[in-house]
Amino acid sequence: MSAIHGRIKKLYRHKKKWARKNQIDSYRLYDRDIPDFPFIVDCHGPYCVIYRREIDRIDEKKNHLPLLIDALINECEYSEKNIVIKERKVQDETFQYTKESTHQDLVFNSKEGEIQFKLILNRYIDTGLFLDHRPLRQKLANEQLEDKNVLNLFCYTGSLSVASAHAGAIVTSVDMSNTYLNWAEDNFKLNDIDPNKHKFIREDVLKYLAHNAQKVLKEEEKYDLIILDPPSMSKSKKMEKLFDIQSDHVELINNCAKLLKKDGTLYFSNNLRSFKLDESVQESFDVKDLTKWSIPQDFHDAKIHKLYKINLHC
Repeated sequence: MSAIHGRIKKLYRHKKKWARKNQIDSYRLYDRDIPDFPFIVDCHGPYCVIYRREIDRIDEKKNHLPLLIDALINECEYSEKNIVIKERKVQDETFQYTKESTHQDLVFNSKEGEIQFKLILNRYIDTGLFLDHRPLRQKLANEQLEDKNVLNLFCYTGSLSVASAHAGAIVTSVDMSNTYLNWAEDNFKLNDIDPNKHKFIREDVLKYLAHNAQKVLKEEEKYDLIILDPPSMSKSKKMEKLFDIQSDHVELINNCAKLLKKDGTLYFSNNLRSFKLDESVQESFDVKDLTKWSIPQDFHDAKIHKLYKINLHC
C-alpha cells in the first residue's frame, strides 16, 4: 500500500465516523498531509472535491493526482464521476473569483445538525460553504437570539445568516453579489425560514458601513450582533479601491462599533495567514481571541482563519 493510500484510508475511517456522530455531511478529509501530495480534499456526502495546490516548477513532473484519485476510489469507495477537481490559487491584488467551465450544476444539500446548506460543487472555486466556520455556525444556531437584530457583512451564501435566523434572529445580510444573495435566500428557504422576514442588501460593504456609521442611530436601531468576515483582499469594478484586510480592518471595526448596541457583540474573522490585529483595536474594545476554539476538529491547519469576539467597553 502506497503512502497516500494508507493516509487516506486512516483519515477516512476516523473522520467518516466522527462526522456521522456529529451529524455533519461535509468535512475536510485531507490537507497536504504528505508534502509530495499538495492537495486538499473535502468530503460532501457521496461526493468529494479535490483542490490542487501544486507549485508548477516543483510538482508538474510528479503527476501525483491520479494516485490520490485512485486512493479515494479504492479506500473511500467514491466513484470517479463523483470526484470534482478544482485549482485553488493564492490571492493577490489581481485575483478575482471566476466561474469554472461546466455544463450542469452539481448540487448537494449538506446537513450540519438541524441546518442544511445548498452547495454547488462544480461551478465556482468554493462550494458555497466555508467548512472552517462550522464552530461559529453551530454556536450561533444554539444561541438565544429570539428577536435579536443581526447584521452579516460580506455574507457570501448566508450560512452564518441562516444559523442566526435558526436561533430566532432577524438578519440583515449584505454582499456585493446578487448571485450570492440569491443563494443565501435559497438557503433560508431550504431551512423553512421565510426570507421575506429578513433583509438581503446588495451593496459594497465598505460603502454601506461608512454610510451607516455616519447616521445618528437610536440604541434600538442598532444591532445586537454583527458578523464581519471579509476577504483578505478584493478588487472589483464595483469597488472604488483595492481592499486589503490588514490595512483596512481598523476602519471596518470602528464603523461596525458605531452600529453595535452597548451590550452587543462583533464577531470578526479573516483568513489572512499573516494577519495581526492592530493595537488600537485592542485598546479601544474588549477583545477576545477565539481562533483556537474556532478551528474545527477536522482541520489540522491552525492558521486557516482568525476569529475575534469584540465588545464595546462597558
